[in-house]
Amino acid sequence: MIRNILMAGVTALLPTLGSAAPIGPFSDLVVFGDSLSDPGNIFALTGGAVPDSALYPNGQFTNGDTWASKLGANFASGTNFAFGGARAVANPEPLGGDTDDNTDTIPDFAAQRGIFNAAKPALGLGPNPLAAVWFGGNDLRAGLANPASLGAVISGAVTEIVTGVADLLSGGLTDVLVFGLPNLGRIPEVTSLDAFLASIGAAPAGTAIAGATAATQGFNAALRSGLNTLTPLGNVQFLDTFALFEDILANANALGFTNTTDACILTLVTASDCSTDQGFVFHDSIHPTDRAHALIASEVRAAVVPLPAGGLLLLTALGGIALIRRRA
Repeated sequence: MIRNILMAGVTALLPTLGSAAPIGPFSDLVVFGDSLSDPGNIFALTGGAVPDSALYPNGQFTNGDTWASKLGANFASGTNFAFGGARAVANPEPLGGDTDDNTDTIPDFAAQRGIFNAAKPALGLGPNPLAAVWFGGNDLRAGLANPASLGAVISGAVTEIVTGVADLLSGGLTDVLVFGLPNLGRIPEVTSLDAFLASIGAAPAGTAIAGATAATQGFNAALRSGLNTLTPLGNVQFLDTFALFEDILANANALGFTNTTDACILTLVTASDCSTDQGFVFHDSIHPTDRAHALIASEVRAAVVPLPAGGLLLLTALGGIALIRRRA
């Protein structure tokens, strides 16, 4: 039902759709993804119920704005199709607890592209828009919860992302920025689980962290490999967010962070204390703070350079371009 509502709702929204601010040499920024990029889409669809505004004051899954909103692809722009909770593959979770049919799910990558295609005639995109794609975190977290399925989850998510990027390129876009995943072994959800399992003797300390790190690395390697096959279709840039967050954590003090391990809203006396970053990298057990999102936005802005035809650009954080790969 929600998927049908979303598609129908696009028509109602068309008169108010605008265009995101230019970014670097690109005329527009069009975004597909999950809560790391959601500008408030889930918040609007749930009437302000998700995420809880007491914990997430701007209706985004952070204490301020996501990287995408900071770069102009905010809720008002009409060019951000990311939804909190989205996966690369079809989402099994119903939105708002309604389980009356199998289509009442958070829009996955394919559904988000469908909404984009329906809205595209009214978006007024300029001559050289950039699409940004960031999926896989929710897929991988689900896989980590069921290790027997982890390999299949990684393969399925990578296939859907690569297929989706190919679809965007075949549909007229020429430049796509694809985000890898940051190290899930670093997020409080995993580090706290690791500590708990060790405390009850269920697993040696570091086991869950090592597993999540290895899974993230496997996902990113498979994604880069898949994206290499798309170079005949257009320009694809890979943003190495694994390296980005490792750099942030390694240089935390210089970047203004004093806590790189805990979730702000689970640490301070009241959640309202987290309306400002308070030196935390993580706002909750999964999502980065506004300050961390600002660093992501800065890296994206620095990274988006036009690519010679047939190249895959690998980008790492806080250092700009690390490597240009070309197909032979």
